[in-house]
Amino acid sequence: MKRERRITGPDSGFAMMSVAVALLIVMMMATMASGYMSDYLKSRQWQLMAAQTNRFTQAVESYAGRYYASALASATTTRPVPITVQMLKNTGFLPAGFRETNSNGQQLEALLIRNARHEEVLQGLVITSGGQPLPYKALRQISLDISSGLGGYIRDGRTATGAMNSWTVPLAGFGYSGGNGHIAVLLSPETLTGAREDSDRLYRFQVNGRPELNKMHTSIDMGGNNLNSAGVVNGRYGNFDVSVVSNGPVTAGGDIRSTGGWIISRHGRGWMDESHGGGFYMTDNEWIRSLNNKSIYTGGQLKGGSVRSDSDLSAGGVLKLDQTSYAGTWCPQTGAISHDASGGILLCQSGRWGGIDNYPIGSPIPWPSTTPPPGYFLMAGQRFSCGSYPPTGACLSWLRFTRSERGIYPWTG
Repeated sequence: MKRERRITGPDSGFAMMSVAVALLIVMMMATMASGYMSDYLKSRQWQLMAAQTNRFTQAVESYAGRYYASALASATTTRPVPITVQMLKNTGFLPAGFRETNSNGQQLEALLIRNARHEEVLQGLVITSGGQPLPYKALRQISLDISSGLGGYIRDGRTATGAMNSWTVPLAGFGYSGGNGHIAVLLSPETLTGAREDSDRLYRFQVNGRPELNKMHTSIDMGGNNLNSAGVVNGRYGNFDVSVVSNGPVTAGGDIRSTGGWIISRHGRGWMDESHGGGFYMTDNEWIRSLNNKSIYTGGQLKGGSVRSDSDLSAGGVLKLDQTSYAGTWCPQTGAISHDASGGILLCQSGRWGGIDNYPIGSPIPWPSTTPPPGYFLMAGQRFSCGSYPPTGACLSWLRFTRSERGIYPWTG
């Protein structure tokens, strides 16, 4: 049978005291743990505030570098140019989901002014305004955790103080006054000038969200060096001092002009109209040829040393001969036609120019028109009237006469 032993006397009091001490220790440890946890959570919250401020400050530096000239033109030594979260979102320096306030409801903003001693450069101050003030412990930790710019805080509403009292700036110098318990970041002229130079660098690779880093804003001088392995080169104009070489076709949407040289082709090529298949080319050292034997048409004048036709020569008007020849002088080719000083027709006969009266009666004479002079008969295959041309009929006994003309003249038979 099991028996229970009851503690009595001094031992019972000691046991109760031990339990009480243990409970007290547990409660103290719980309280301390709760305090440590609370401090840890606050510390993490302040670290996140510092990270948010860092990101905003980096965006402000990039924005100032990109728009440095316009900001410098708008700012004075006492009137700042404000930069808000929304401005940085609109220009792509901050993502659309970036919060404008921190966890205490304080709104982020930056102020850019001209440096009082060197007005050609900018300096800036990132501040928070509104919301719930932060305790000094938070301000001290946040200012130490800020890595972009020079971290600091505002305690008295009049002065921005750097971490560990490393710097002080009157807020009035930035045209601003605010309450205590807020964050401040100083952007020195060197920082903003460096951001400007960084913005002006041309990057070799694409940077997401930073298209300006792959864009030139001025002319580039290659110093006589080559630009190799380019894909498509787009532009408005191209000026070349020596030559342009292409191993393929060159297509122009407008005219191709040569101001001091020639349009030169090689290997029997020349100019061709693609739509109609005509043009000009040369295959030897003598002749310019019409591509595909196209006809040549002009309402003006064709002029040359000589003109030759391998077939008929047709004129829509009269035949005008500018050269004046003289009867009895030498002529180049039998059958050639010219005229004397009075306009009389001269024909080349046996190497001498002679008038048509010098031709024997009945001799066929080449004539440049369909209308012969008076006293001459046009031989076109028709019947011949000996009554109209008795001398000719006498010489050309082989001509056929009409029945009515026979017997009129002795030589008609």
